[in-house]
Amino acid sequence: MGNSVKLEVLTGQELIDRRHVSDVSPQRFVRDYFLPNRPLIIEGATAGWTAASWTLDNLSQYLPDQKVSVRNNQSGVLFDANTMAFEATDMPLHQYLHLLRTGANRTPMYLAQTNLARMVYRPERYVPRLDYLRTADYHLQSNIWVGTPGLATPCHYDFAHNFYHQIYGHKQITLFAPEDAAGLYPNPKIPAISLVDVAAPDLDRFPAFSRATPIQFVVSPGDSVFIPAGWWHYVASTYDNNISINQWFLRLWSRNTQQLKMIPPMLNHAFRHMFLSENR
Repeated sequence: MGNSVKLEVLTGQELIDRRHVSDVSPQRFVRDYFLPNRPLIIEGATAGWTAASWTLDNLSQYLPDQKVSVRNNQSGVLFDANTMAFEATDMPLHQYLHLLRTGANRTPMYLAQTNLARMVYRPERYVPRLDYLRTADYHLQSNIWVGTPGLATPCHYDFAHNFYHQIYGHKQITLFAPEDAAGLYPNPKIPAISLVDVAAPDLDRFPAFSRATPIQFVVSPGDSVFIPAGWWHYVASTYDNNISINQWFLRLWSRNTQQLKMIPPMLNHAFRHMFLSENR
């Protein structure tokens, strides 16, 4: 096994609201969190989901065996923040789950950001839309993440709003507001990715990072995190094997101004990706 990713103690932490689903009506969610573009931890939002009971022992009862792509580099980092390069290997899903259950993996391993619609017929049977999503909201996709301790996703932001659900095990999440972008040193080629290693920041190289304000917390099974579009997030698996699901969505008609601000960088990212793909 590789060394677990360990976060340094970050100064200047702010608190994030943590509320039970019974205390957050859809109307309150819109007023207090969606429109102001504020993150939120909701407890119990997935209590009625079939997926809420998923573990490494029973996951294969719901997802048919199939070939999956697993990240498996020694550092445990999902991809290189400079180049987006990563190491991966293909293996049957049942073999991957067996490695995790027995602890036989020699490096941190991650089945990362895998679209459930490509893994199972009608995934909404297991992962339905949250009540906080309106009928007109565009649900991009639901992804599953299954990994070991010692993993980290480099700090980045998404162009869409995100609900991140912890199903099994634990994750440590660090958020930064969009206003902290300068202190996160966006990659000039891929501006949605930060060049700073949040787990061990090099303040000689990135001195302005010391002025960024992290919001750091741990999520447990049953926790759902609303990560608004444009909010930077660093996600680390430091404790145990884990299963997470995230759902990206867009609210096309909204007074959330941050969503509108995401359109230019989203188009820029798409054109860059298209150009890079054509020149590989």
